[in-house]
Amino acid sequence: MSIPKHVAVYMNYFHIGIDDIWFDEATGTQHKFMEMEIHHIQNRGKGKDVIENLMCLQRKTHARCHGTKNYIPKSDMKYIHNCFLAGQRKAFIK
Repeated sequence: MSIPKHVAVYMNYFHIGIDDIWFDEATGTQHKFMEMEIHHIQNRGKGKDVIENLMCLQRKTHARCHGTKNYIPKSDMKYIHNCFLAGQRKAFIK
């Protein structure tokens, strides 16, 4: 199985494997990493696959970052991700 670059960057930073249990950064809940998605906070593209721009989310949380129902703004996601990187693993949203 080929792992996309942005997913590999995230996994390497946190030293986690595809079969590990990990956090939805926004809800604080834990799930199998392979069932979650890595979200680009500030879009995708050249130079965007850096840990400061990548966060792990459940699929339904990830959908809220791109949809209109219960939309989560980029500024909120950046704040949540910065807290997560600082070691604050808690529920920010439901």
